[in-house]
Amino acid sequence: MGLKNFLNGLFMGLAEIIPGISGGTVALILGIYERLIHAINSFDISFINHLKKSEFSQAWKKVDGSFISTLLIGMLFSIYFLSSLILLLLETFPIAFKSFLSFLLFFSVFLDPIRPRISKEFFAGLFLSFLICLMLYLFPVGSFEEVRLSYIFLSGLIAISALVIPGISGSFILLLMGTYQSILLAVKNIDLHILCVFLLGAIIGLFSIAKLIKMAFEQKRELLMSIFFGLIIFCIPLIWMNDSNLTNEKLNIIHIILGGLVALLIVLLFNRFKQV
Repeated sequence: MGLKNFLNGLFMGLAEIIPGISGGTVALILGIYERLIHAINSFDISFINHLKKSEFSQAWKKVDGSFISTLLIGMLFSIYFLSSLILLLLETFPIAFKSFLSFLLFFSVFLDPIRPRISKEFFAGLFLSFLICLMLYLFPVGSFEEVRLSYIFLSGLIAISALVIPGISGSFILLLMGTYQSILLAVKNIDLHILCVFLLGAIIGLFSIAKLIKMAFEQKRELLMSIFFGLIIFCIPLIWMNDSNLTNEKLNIIHIILGGLVALLIVLLFNRFKQV
């Protein structure tokens, strides 16, 4: 179980690196999304009281500590060690790599629990997700030579939404806000000053939005899942936006097909892995 959770974290960490794909989407595909939301929301007053009373085993059990810690280790491992590889693939094989990401998202919506039931809530969710994605498409991409720490904090606060909202890419949010390169360089160079400010914003944002998601699951589950479905579908074009590597790159049908075939294989492996 520990190895499986580590691999889950590895896949989620990879998703967080790539602009256009969300760690929340991967969590949904792998079937750990609701467990993740529940674990995040378990860091509450009761958890703090256990710590005050030195009831560490109860506190660890309450927050599903083994699951969260192993998942986090896998995410940090992939973010730190594989960020350079992702950048290399984006620069060297932009068409094939983006084709892979696009088909990965497309094929994933046919898997449980993402596959929706056709209903009024489904169409309402599609409409709401379309409006959200439309705002992302129309939002101008920021670009800054120097970024203030207060803005780094705000970037973490907003971008962390990708961890718990399938479809919306945290990396793409950072691109829109103009802090993507700064954060990636901070990870590569282990710039603790920037990383600590970013993580502080991310932690505050994470607990806030996780609580909202939990409430929505309890009260409007079908509508929420329909919104997730729409976000995954409508965010696919975000993968192809604002990439200078594609400017002089001709669409290579072979690369597109290869990317799609690899994506199909990965989704099938995800589905098999989820059932183990």
